[in-house]
Amino acid sequence: MPEILSFLPPLKPLLNLFTGLAVGLFFASFLEALNLTQYIAKLTSPLVKYAHLNAVSVTSFALALFSPASANAMLGEALQSKKITEKEVIISNLFNSLPSTLTHIPMFFFMSFPILGQAAVIYTCISFVTALFRTAATIWVGRILLPPCEFVQTSIGQKIPEKRLWQQALQIGSKRFAKRLPRLLFIGIPVYFLMFYLQYFGCFKSLEDWLVNSLGFDFLKPESLSIIVLYMAAELRASLVAGGTVYQAGLLSANEVVLALLIGNVLSTPMRGIRHQLPAYASYYPPYFAVKLLCFNQFSRALSMALVAVIFYFLFF
Repeated sequence: MPEILSFLPPLKPLLNLFTGLAVGLFFASFLEALNLTQYIAKLTSPLVKYAHLNAVSVTSFALALFSPASANAMLGEALQSKKITEKEVIISNLFNSLPSTLTHIPMFFFMSFPILGQAAVIYTCISFVTALFRTAATIWVGRILLPPCEFVQTSIGQKIPEKRLWQQALQIGSKRFAKRLPRLLFIGIPVYFLMFYLQYFGCFKSLEDWLVNSLGFDFLKPESLSIIVLYMAAELRASLVAGGTVYQAGLLSANEVVLALLIGNVLSTPMRGIRHQLPAYASYYPPYFAVKLLCFNQFSRALSMALVAVIFYFLFF
């Protein structure tokens, strides 16, 4: 019996993941019922007009500051109801990179600064600048690929109607949440199981080992490789401990630790997206589009971080 149980995914991560997704879905449904779209669209009208985004996209951008899951839930519902196109969902998802980064930067800094000191400050600043660059590039792409949004341009100048009563919004949001929740569970849980068994049978580990062994890192000190491998295998916290150990021992400088973290971030981005974001994306979007959206999202992240890592290397090494 214990052997059979060990073959099953642990219950706690499953509950944590889908509790967070469900909370984000309910929060998005509630805010949507409050009809706050026009308020946010008016506040951000210059940016909206330049990027050719509609009010739903702008609302998801603001919502991503508090809950990226809620932002994706709102975009997924808008796509399903055909309020926005797939192209605009992709650009909006990339556009939400900045608020998503802002929610994680304080946690990363206060977790890493006692261990890495100066290296933590440098890496945090680089992460923020990279997010700004990615957001600016997304706005530029949106302006090129998307037509001017008539909804935003006409609604901003209109008088904003009174918002619904909180009780009414809660009632409407609850009904929408109940309607959307089954899809989240019926699609998201099988994808979670798939990700678990791919990791259980070592598929991710084999791919990570192949990446590290196939890509030459002769320009790095051997101590840097442990940070990169741990970033890929166990993600951030283990790599921070490894980086702090070699940094405090004087084996690596602050810049060398930062470069190793940047490389580890780039190499771990695809696997991290598949493991953690694909179940969520599949819960909010059609399966084919969830994969497509994930590819665009992770490619933009990896490319922007790789460009910054190359610039950092040529400036400081």
